[in-house]
Amino acid sequence: MWFYKSKLFVFLFLLLSFGISVQASLKADYFAAKKDLQTIENAPKVSRASYSTVAERFYNIYSKDPKFWLADDSLYMCGKTYLKSYWRFKNNNDLKNALKYYRLLGANYDSKWAADSYLKSAYIYTVLSDYVSAKYMLERVINRFPGSYSASEAEKRLAEIEKKFSDDQKIEINFSKDDPKDEIVSKVVRQSDDDSNYSVIGSGKVLIKNIRYFSSQDYTRVVIDLNSDAKFEKHWLKADPKHGKPPRLFLDIFNSKVSGEISKRINIEDGLLDAIRWGIFKKGVTRVVLDSENVEDFTVFSLSNPDRIVIDVSSAKLADKSSRGEISDSDVSSDTFASVLGLKVRTIVIDPGHGGKDPGAVHNGINEKDVVLNVGKYLRKMIKDRTDLSVYMTRDTDIFLPLEERTAFANKKKADIFVSIHVNAARNRNARGVETYVLNVTDDKKALEVAALENKATKKSLSDLQGILKDIMLNSKLEESLILAQSVQDNVVAKTKKRSLGVKQAPFYVLVGAQMPSILVEAGFLSNSSFAQRVKQSSYQKEIAEGIYEGIMRYIEKYNGKN
Repeated sequence: MWFYKSKLFVFLFLLLSFGISVQASLKADYFAAKKDLQTIENAPKVSRASYSTVAERFYNIYSKDPKFWLADDSLYMCGKTYLKSYWRFKNNNDLKNALKYYRLLGANYDSKWAADSYLKSAYIYTVLSDYVSAKYMLERVINRFPGSYSASEAEKRLAEIEKKFSDDQKIEINFSKDDPKDEIVSKVVRQSDDDSNYSVIGSGKVLIKNIRYFSSQDYTRVVIDLNSDAKFEKHWLKADPKHGKPPRLFLDIFNSKVSGEISKRINIEDGLLDAIRWGIFKKGVTRVVLDSENVEDFTVFSLSNPDRIVIDVSSAKLADKSSRGEISDSDVSSDTFASVLGLKVRTIVIDPGHGGKDPGAVHNGINEKDVVLNVGKYLRKMIKDRTDLSVYMTRDTDIFLPLEERTAFANKKKADIFVSIHVNAARNRNARGVETYVLNVTDDKKALEVAALENKATKKSLSDLQGILKDIMLNSKLEESLILAQSVQDNVVAKTKKRSLGVKQAPFYVLVGAQMPSILVEAGFLSNSSFAQRVKQSSYQKEIAEGIYEGIMRYIEKYNGKN
């Protein structure tokens, strides 16, 4: 017995030592990055890339361990580095990056840095002449951190913006309005059709099997299907009016070849994209070009199992949603983003997980896909019968739908809320309870296991996704998603009388790229025989749906400024 206790003690000691060494390493990285920032600040000649490199170092500290005691400091310094880069080079892309990290910080932490991040976000919105969003940020810091220095500063700046709304005078808050400097990108080469008769074009190992798109006037998602993982680079080529060329987004996919079944030019002409073109740029490199009409924003990311590259393009800047509704003084006074923007929740998209060839979790003779489809239908009926909201389902039959198509469907419908419904499974047959997820990076092993199960992804692909999430988090409406998730979580737990496992964050494929508050509900564990017996019953499925419905309604009351 003494021997085993000794081994346990040694194991615990080594585990503790490892944790301490990791934290010591992160701490050293943090102060080294701060020193590097000071160095480039004092250097007479330095590039924007130097600032980006330092900013990435700060972000990596946060992403490696969001619970590390310097994680919020690191996010703050990441945003600060991009802001300093803007002050030096006057490039608006740095402002967007700074805003991304400040908003991520404010949504995830309650520290003094989080409080100040709202002030910095308001400052950036003011620089961008988006006074409505700036006002929202100032009101959030006042409500979340009452009595703090940041709240006091917010009240002063809010008074300035109130003056803007009252007499329409332009506000300058210690900032230059210089135009951003242009970045030069090499020209796109238009390919000939000399090789169109071949079944496979190119010499790389990765096969581009298909190019799909989901399109509307102000949003398009392009999916490039691959037979294996591929490295790629994205580039943005500005319009060239002198030579009659529109702006183009293009991807170079390395070590690739293309199926001859794919047309060299895929016409879209929906007002956002004119066409998708591809050609062999050079040996082993396929260039895919998106000819745009009025693209303002885009994100590019890869997903696995099956491997594909996803491109989202939008005609409106991420923070610019004012065209969706009128702004009034009463709207601006509310403490929710929707109320500040004068928006109302009008459209909900329900996403029953899995379907068709993908059964989801299978335990105790029950398929997850069947349970969640029933819950989704009950939820749709409740919304239709009790409200005047528009409601859609990604699927209402037993069909297979790729994860990226579900989010694209919600974006095309201009949904104001996206709810993906699932039931969980675990190796521990006693696992029980309800949990609700939003999209974000995490170091929570159990949350990552759930995400891997729902994504059908490997640990490596999840790690890769977490690495690129920083590029799409501004799209994810994280703060609004957290509020929605908590409301749904509380009401599902109350209705089903099940244990609450809380609101969590993880990298779920189905939530990536959603342009509205979006959540994923895990309503219980099929691997738990007691839950499995109950969830087979339509009455219990209705209880889950009722809980989700009430959570959505409570959120809408606040989101629409009624509370």
